Amino acid sequence: MHRSSVPGSVTDPSSVQLLDRACRRLLGYGTVFTDAVLERVRAEVPYYADPVLAPPDVRETVGTGIRHGLETGVDPSRIVDVERFTRELGMRRAEQGRPLDEVLHAFRVAGSEVWSGIIGVVERDRLGDMHRLVHVAELVWKSNDRDAVLVADAYRQVVEGVAGRHAERVRLILAALLETRPEPEFTRNAADILDLPLGGRYAVAVAEATPPYGRVPLAAPEIKGIRLLRNTWGQRVVFVAHLGDRPLDALASGLVAGPGLRIGISPVVPGLEGLARARDMAALALRTCRGDGEVVRLDSRLPDGLLVSRPDLSTELVHQVLRPLYELEPADRDLLFDTIGVWIESGGSTVAAARHMFCHRNTVLNRLRRVEQITGLALSRPRDLVQLTLALDAHRLLGPAAAAG
Repeated sequence: MHRSSVPGSVTDPSSVQLLDRACRRLLGYGTVFTDAVLERVRAEVPYYADPVLAPPDVRETVGTGIRHGLETGVDPSRIVDVERFTRELGMRRAEQGRPLDEVLHAFRVAGSEVWSGIIGVVERDRLGDMHRLVHVAELVWKSNDRDAVLVADAYRQVVEGVAGRHAERVRLILAALLETRPEPEFTRNAADILDLPLGGRYAVAVAEATPPYGRVPLAAPEIKGIRLLRNTWGQRVVFVAHLGDRPLDALASGLVAGPGLRIGISPVVPGLEGLARARDMAALALRTCRGDGEVVRLDSRLPDGLLVSRPDLSTELVHQVLRPLYELEPADRDLLFDTIGVWIESGGSTVAAARHMFCHRNTVLNRLRRVEQITGLALSRPRDLVQLTLALDAHRLLGPAAAAG
């Protein structure tokens, strides 16, 4: 209880003297008074009445707190003892994991009992004018409120520190699981710390922003039935998804790639030990994106994934199949590339390709024949068509690298 924290209009000499006498009298009661306060705390806050859950230091804490408060009522210089005690109490209860509301409730119940004790001794022992208790009440409750703020501040500082250390620990563990396949014991411990099943169904998504306007997500989105953990990987962001019994479609539809963002998703992998492989597959899926705003599943782009996984072989395939076309004028070459690409996407239908390109069917046929003549491939032969399709995909995926060789 701190007189220095109360405005001068309240701390008139007679009120201060009355508080001094009441505090001295209560200090003289020793443990009798502190035991009464403790019983009230236990009655009002059930946690402190539980013989198993209650802190083992609860009697000592209540006694010390009351003694410091009453001694400060006698000697205001003892305020340093109150401040140290309240901060230590807040830190200790935070480390014990007790809810802050519960801690403050007990703190205020104790303060209320001290105030009741002051009223009792003033009235019973006739220590002074009862009307002066109005001013004493302001002294007592402002001091109590100030101490409660100190308790709460110390509590929050500890909680923030513990949360920060836990977050860093989670980040490091998740990074280790994503980098390589760790030892089984590490994976088991990681499952406990991350609160994830060791053998659950998992997938990984990798998001990458493209400059200058792209921004990676700062937090994991909320997807019903799926728990997402976020981690950074260089300039990319990785999401580890525990799917539970949800399909991979639920993850894909829950991730949004806005302007300047691309997202690749791995197939489902069994168990935490598969996260490193899943991350690699998600990165492959990301490399098959054809433009910003795409969310791509690798299992829907497996041929593209094969091509980007070995760019050296893909470049060789491009040059073996498409080299004669690279020798044409750029405009002519691009027109033939577009035509063969649209024809393939149209399921080999010249009519559908012509409709898509706003030209006559015979125009499409003539361009296809030119491709056959220049490359030496026959579009009617399945193997030749596969080679041409893969070469065109590699050309599109690798861009200038494929043309440069």
